[in-house]
Amino acid sequence: MNRKKRLTLYLVLTLLLMALLVGYRIYLFVREADYQALNAENMDRIEAKLRGRSEYRFAVVGNIRNSMRIFEKRITPLIEDNNADFMISVGNAVFDGAESKYRLLYRGLRKLDIPYVLSAGHNELEDFGTGKFYRHFGPYFFSFHHENTYFIFLDSTGKTSWKWQMRWLRNELTAASQFKYRFVFLNHSLVALPDFNPKETHYVLDANLSMELRQLFSYYHVTTVFSAGYPTFHERVEQGVRYIISGGGGGLHFDRQEPYQIINVDVGPDQTTIKNVEATERLGTLREKLETLKLYLHSLFYMSLFNALLVLSIISLIALKLYSLILHQERLYRDFSVDETSFSHMPLRVAMFTNNYLPFIGGVPLSIDRLYRGLLQAGNKVKIFAPFYPAPWSMSEDANITRCSTLFNLRLAGFPVTNLFSPKIKTEFTDFECDLVHVHHPFWLGKKGMRLAKKRKLPLVFTYHTRLERYTHYLPFRGTVLKNLAAHLLIKRFANHCDAIITPTPSTEEYLRNLGVSALIETIPTGIDMEIYNRWTPQQIQALRNQYTTTDEILLISVSRMAKEKNLDFLIDGLEKVKKLIPVPFKCLLVGEGPERKRLEEKVSMLGLDQQIIFTGNMQPQDVALCYLAADLFIFASTSETQGMVLIEAMAAGCPVVAVRASGVHDVVRNDYNGLMVAESTESWSKAVATLVLDSKKLSQLSENSMVFASDYAEEKIAEQVIKLYRRVIVLGKAETF
Repeated sequence: MNRKKRLTLYLVLTLLLMALLVGYRIYLFVREADYQALNAENMDRIEAKLRGRSEYRFAVVGNIRNSMRIFEKRITPLIEDNNADFMISVGNAVFDGAESKYRLLYRGLRKLDIPYVLSAGHNELEDFGTGKFYRHFGPYFFSFHHENTYFIFLDSTGKTSWKWQMRWLRNELTAASQFKYRFVFLNHSLVALPDFNPKETHYVLDANLSMELRQLFSYYHVTTVFSAGYPTFHERVEQGVRYIISGGGGGLHFDRQEPYQIINVDVGPDQTTIKNVEATERLGTLREKLETLKLYLHSLFYMSLFNALLVLSIISLIALKLYSLILHQERLYRDFSVDETSFSHMPLRVAMFTNNYLPFIGGVPLSIDRLYRGLLQAGNKVKIFAPFYPAPWSMSEDANITRCSTLFNLRLAGFPVTNLFSPKIKTEFTDFECDLVHVHHPFWLGKKGMRLAKKRKLPLVFTYHTRLERYTHYLPFRGTVLKNLAAHLLIKRFANHCDAIITPTPSTEEYLRNLGVSALIETIPTGIDMEIYNRWTPQQIQALRNQYTTTDEILLISVSRMAKEKNLDFLIDGLEKVKKLIPVPFKCLLVGEGPERKRLEEKVSMLGLDQQIIFTGNMQPQDVALCYLAADLFIFASTSETQGMVLIEAMAAGCPVVAVRASGVHDVVRNDYNGLMVAESTESWSKAVATLVLDSKKLSQLSENSMVFASDYAEEKIAEQVIKLYRRVIVLGKAETF
């Protein structure tokens, strides 16, 4: 098994572990029976058990702290040996207020054969445990009584106002005066113990509050006050009231040799007997430390098993990611030992997948069509998988183009959504037996092409045509930042699963690198069909110009889809300013179609530019070339281009460019050589247009330079570069299999 497969296996196992943990967590909350008002339920059990009895026995336990193993092994036998009828916990039964700690406590206490009542302690309510205690056990202060005994539970955590509790307590003690015995339970100690650090105030109540409570207990002749507080047993009698600190029923004993213990209370018709019962077999120093270490590890790994394993899984994922990055370093440099000229004379069979294609007019379909024809001209075989369009297509359909059936059409974007599950795609792809798959979109048919390539272990090439974040306004939900992040993540994930990526400009390659794409990237621009410019005679060019302008008028042109991302509102606003800046009349052809056309026509009419701006609709590529040849200047405002192919098309016809500075534009427009680039300001843009329109000498020079610049983008030259990349990817793929 090679390293890549091992890494994939580790990743799958880690994800399965995380899925099991999450599934188990969901199971606990969905399938495990919930528990509510346990104190009320257990008080009913106690009353039923003791009905008619004047003698009974109960155990008081403090500070369990989720040490359920200690509780089961040390405390439960003490309770059973002393034949307790029920148990009372005076708080700190959980480690903290997390739901997992409450569930662990519940599972442990269910093993008791006797009822139990839990007081609210500091630990129960910390870490947002307040609501959990109230839901699972009940109120923080409460009372219940038996035939001769009154039980009062106080909230000493500070969650309940003592002013309110004092009023309630006086009423309860008044009612309890009719009973022979009165027991009070609270979490904090009423007195500070001298053997402990006086700064450890979390064990003891405020001195003034403690004094007020002790006076009240003495006045009403309380029999015994039980508390948890300190992790040790302590007993004292003050003004006829017995005060007992219960000590430790669990938890860690780092610095002390205190035993685990319970308070056993015998209630008889004439008197009560209270006895501290310690766990037998006091451990020696070494065994005590080993027990403490075992309990610490138990608390860390068992009590929070889910959290511990979840963290471990996350760390594992990070480690695997780092490991994959380390492995990927091997591909940062070319493998010069591989002979990339191998198979250089063999024709290639290339399968292409695209979400839009002719007859839909746009930059991507035209770019794909030009590459397709260039590959065929070089003797290669190509199969294009593209959507089916209901609109008529004047050119005869090619047998090399597989039209995929359509599920529905996106009305606003004007794109057909193909049926990816159509068996026709798989059948024709299999029959074609291609050497390489070339996808032109990172989703839908592009994703389908990727899956087919990966399944058959074929090299995969991706051309990044479109800045997807500029098209997120088509998504039917709000949140621009979120949608942009989603677009960036989609591109990054898709590109990193490809063997090579073609970008039309250096700035686009820079974007992918900044995004974190580490795959092989080649900058290869879209080719231009130079033949369509040569088929038009000067007479035909002049005839078209006469169709739209008079002798003295300037003819401007812009070609793009009539869509929001093309920034056509900016262009129209800029032309309004151009009209005011130049004394000569002009016409501007807006070539293209799209969902925004009607609105833009209304805007032009409202601004009074009907005589200057002409909407031509879609044209065939050769007719667009004729318009370029007839025009004086190409104007452009889009900031969403990866290359701005129409800029080069215009230059090939000798038509200089004025455009907004943006990615794609920056790579093909050279200031004062083949056009002008300006900031996205209608003021700057209109001045640049006016400058060239009024300077015929400069306009003529830029026109000549534009044709020279565009000659490097001839269709056949670009196809040669793509074929070279194809062969390189195929050879590198074959080398990796050995």
